[in-house]
Amino acid sequence: MKPSNIFLVVLVVGGVLGGLLMWETVGPSPLCGGCYRYNAPGCLVTPCPGRESLSIETSQVNSSTNLTLSVRNVGSVVIWLNSYVVKDSAGNRYAKMNWTTPIVNPNQLAAINIIIDGNAFTFQSKNGYTVTLTTSRNNQFQFTITA
Repeated sequence: MKPSNIFLVVLVVGGVLGGLLMWETVGPSPLCGGCYRYNAPGCLVTPCPGRESLSIETSQVNSSTNLTLSVRNVGSVVIWLNSYVVKDSAGNRYAKMNWTTPIVNPNQLAAINIIIDGNAFTFQSKNGYTVTLTTSRNNQFQFTITA
């Protein structure tokens, strides 16, 4: 095969692949039925795929076994929480499974009470804790707070 023919094949294949990549990331996506990228021009549907995302705006220790988190849903889908795990700096942990919270809509701020039994540890002023929240879609969000 001549070098000019090889160059032509590479040019055509590269153009086709580049066009497919551009179509997939900017235009309608056959993989998820909507637009793949957030704020894509001409996208008439919500971003695809929907994303779960949480942020903690504030935390407050109410007692040695009760912590309230102000959690904002900064994702694009409704979230509800199924479980949480709290760890202290020494590695002691408390887990609450099969826990249900109200539905948290996108951009909604929710007060979430984290209650521990006080056997493994208790919340102490100025100590650090790691709180891991697990959603119904099994996504985990980990936050470090100071009491």
